[in-house]
Amino acid sequence: DLHYPLRRQRQMCIRDRNNKVGMYMFLGIDIGGTSIKFAVIDNNYKIVHYETCKTPDNVTTKITDEMFRIASKIRESYNFTAAGISAAGVIDNVNMEVIRSAPTIKNYLGTNFKKDFGDRLGIDVYADNDVNCALLGEQWLGGAKGLDEVFCMALGTGIGGAYYLTSLPFGSNFSVGEIGQSVYDADTDTTYEQRASTIALDRKIKAEMYEGLSVIEFFDLCKRDDSTALKVLDEWLYEVARGIVNLLCILDPKYIVIGGAVSAQGDYLLNKLEAKVRELHPIKINKTKFLAAELGNDAALYGAISPFVKK
Repeated sequence: DLHYPLRRQRQMCIRDRNNKVGMYMFLGIDIGGTSIKFAVIDNNYKIVHYETCKTPDNVTTKITDEMFRIASKIRESYNFTAAGISAAGVIDNVNMEVIRSAPTIKNYLGTNFKKDFGDRLGIDVYADNDVNCALLGEQWLGGAKGLDEVFCMALGTGIGGAYYLTSLPFGSNFSVGEIGQSVYDADTDTTYEQRASTIALDRKIKAEMYEGLSVIEFFDLCKRDDSTALKVLDEWLYEVARGIVNLLCILDPKYIVIGGAVSAQGDYLLNKLEAKVRELHPIKINKTKFLAAELGNDAALYGAISPFVKK
């Protein structure tokens, strides 16, 4: 059991008309700023159906209405018993409600996934922040499988974080792990994620190298020991490492999982990032182990349903 603070742990089976035990399934939903992913996951924890849709503007079409429409259609073929929702923003996972959001999704604040989706569909739902869900997925089936004292950092358009001790602590404002807003720099008036996200890296690449160079092409140049690319990489890693050092000084986790799009660079990036952290860390005896996320875009889908699953 994940010892997760879900109030309703249900017996995860369904019965057919002859009262025989049948296969149970879950619906995982991952809400992002540009797309919403839907995955039906069976009792062997395999994805048996997967589809995506464009995230609606939440003005002319509400996100929860589109979720209900697609989930109802999926349910005609797959009789899932519960839905886990991974969502951008700060989520009150008791009331299943968005309590803080970025301006990228209009009218998002106050969205209640239980009332606006689960109750309409007639199923139990669980909703949480996308990075919390990604960490639960990695801790259950991925790179941090079975491990405690794990911090997950998602490096993407922003920087998200989540912490798993022996369960997920959420804090009085459901904001544990919101490291993207930390390490504020008054001289540049920037937060950690404004300097260390992959968007920040992309801007730096285009400003210091050339406009048409993608992040993937940039890493190819780094691996070929291009001196300009390596200089840009080192400067960006310095910013990423600063935030991680602060994190390690405060939480001192046994493991840190690096996720997000750049985790596709694997050991090449992980080893360089760890070396930079060791260089900057004032506590030289620190032995936090660096791990790469393994489940990719599926991590949050698995993590979102994990509170319903008996381990």
